[in-house]
Amino acid sequence: MSEKLNEQAREQQAYHNTVVNKVLKHQALNDEDIKYLCPVAFKDKMTKAEINRLGLSKHYSFVPTMNVVNDLRALGYEVVDAKQVRARKKSTRGYQKHMITLEHPKYKLDQVNEVEISDGKTETQVKKPTEYPQILLTNSHDGGNAFTLSAGIFRLVCSNGLVIKTEDYGTARLVHKGYSFEAVQELVKQFEETVAEVLNKITEMKKVELTKEQQIEFAKKAALLRFTAKSYNEDNIADVVDIDDLLNVDRKEDAGNGLYEVFNRVQESIVQGKYLYAASGKVNDADTKTRKARPIKNFKQSIDVNKKLSALAFELV
Repeated sequence: MSEKLNEQAREQQAYHNTVVNKVLKHQALNDEDIKYLCPVAFKDKMTKAEINRLGLSKHYSFVPTMNVVNDLRALGYEVVDAKQVRARKKSTRGYQKHMITLEHPKYKLDQVNEVEISDGKTETQVKKPTEYPQILLTNSHDGGNAFTLSAGIFRLVCSNGLVIKTEDYGTARLVHKGYSFEAVQELVKQFEETVAEVLNKITEMKKVELTKEQQIEFAKKAALLRFTAKSYNEDNIADVVDIDDLLNVDRKEDAGNGLYEVFNRVQESIVQGKYLYAASGKVNDADTKTRKARPIKNFKQSIDVNKKLSALAFELV
C-alpha cells in the first residue's frame, strides 16, 4: 500500500515539475495544466442560489473564464501561465480571483531584414525580439474582481513581466453587450492596436536619457507606490526606502542612464522586493535597523503597481 502511495507521490511531483517548467519556458499549457494551476477558471455556470449566497447584484453577469480562453485560442493565442489567489473565506472558495496569461507565437518570431552593407550588396540580419506582448485575463466569480483584459509586456532578458498602463478591455464589451466570439475578436483587435502603440512608446523610452537627479526623482515616486500612507511623500521617502537599492544594476542590459533601463531596474526592485527600508529612523543611518522588502505576490496588486509605474515612465517621454 505504501509503495503504491509513494509511486503516486512521485508521479504527482513529476507532473508538477513538468507544469512548472512549461510556465518557466513560456510553453503552451493544455487544459489539464491550467486546471492544475487554476481550477477556479473552469467554473462554467452560476446558479441563482450561488449569486444570492455571495451577495452579488441582480445585474451581475457571469463570464466563464475558459470560454474566453478558448475563443482567444481560436485566434491563435496560447495560455502560458495561470494562477489563482487563495480564498480567504470558505464561502468564496471556487469563486476567487484568478489570472490567465496568454501570448501569440507571431510576436516571438525573429525579425529578418535585408540590410545594405556596401556597393549594393546586402546581408541578412536576424534580430530576436527582446520583449513581446501578453494578454492578462483577470476574473473572479465572487464579485471581488471584474472581468478585464490588460496589456502586458514580457521582457526576455530578465524573465520579467511588465503591465503597461492602458485602458482595460473586456468588462463593458463582454458583460454589458453579451458574450460572443465576435466581441472577443473586437477586443483582440483593440488589444493589438494598443500593443503597437505601446511598443512604439517603449522605442521612444529607449531614446530618453535621465540625469542622476531625474533617476532619483523617478525612484522616489516609484517607492511611494509601495508606501502609500499619507505620512509619506517625495520629501521624506528617501529616509524610509534605500533609493540606491531601487536604482541598483543587476545585469549589464539594464546599465546606463536611459529611461527604459532605469524603469526596468526600478520596476524589478519594487515588484520583487529588492530593497531595504526602515520601519523607524532613517534607512541610511548606521544605527537604524532595516528590513528587506517583501516581493509583491498578489497579482492584482502587481498589475496595479506596474500600470502606475509605466504611467510615471510615459510622462518622461
